[in-house]
Amino acid sequence: MAERSPATQTWIGRGMYAGLVLVLVFLHLLPLDTRPPGWVPPDLMLALTFAWAARRPDYVPVLLVAAAFLLTDLLFHRPPGLWTGLVILATEALRARSLDLRAVPFPLEWATIAFAVVAVTLGNRFVLAITMTDQAPLALTMMQMILTVLAYPVVTGLSYGLFGVRRPAPGEVDALGHRL
Repeated sequence: MAERSPATQTWIGRGMYAGLVLVLVFLHLLPLDTRPPGWVPPDLMLALTFAWAARRPDYVPVLLVAAAFLLTDLLFHRPPGLWTGLVILATEALRARSLDLRAVPFPLEWATIAFAVVAVTLGNRFVLAITMTDQAPLALTMMQMILTVLAYPVVTGLSYGLFGVRRPAPGEVDALGHRL
């Protein structure tokens, strides 16, 4: 059986990311309970984006990330563009470090992602506080941030197990000799 070309594999990865984002948005919008929640689930879309940006940055181009998070800003009634801009900054920082993250053990990768999640969350709260915009209670925001960091290993494991998103080995090349 012939292997897929690298371009085809990249487009399949981008399609998988877009499909997963749409599923997560759909699940988030389902009206399963009409009472206000007492807890906040982890931001799986953020964890998925950071995991794929650190492991396979070619699967999450900046325009796809911008479109996905701008859609969620509009659907979830957040200030349009703020969360999107912060996520893009963090994603691009992770993309720039993706070659370095290939050679480090998983706990160090996890710490890097945790720093990105904390920076995005606190940056969002800081800008909203400066503009005096209504915010969720601090305890709920911190709970979501911590749960997102704790969910990262699960998201990376499922990404690897179900979708084959893995860190290329240092110096690994594709069938055409291009560096991954």
